[in-house]
Amino acid sequence: MSILEESKVYKNILEKGKKEKSIEIARELLKEGMDINKIAKITKLSVEEIKKLLN
Repeated sequence: MSILEESKVYKNILEKGKKEKSIEIARELLKEGMDINKIAKITKLSVEEIKKLLN
């Protein structure tokens, strides 16, 4: 695997980790009763993604 390919893999892993952390934070904020639009602004997740967490 070339350095460029390794760099892309590493970047994808980091992005996935950031997304998972945003989802974890969104779940906690939903439990606290925060407005979905405010959660979207804070976590950078879409409103649709946050609504899916309600199910």
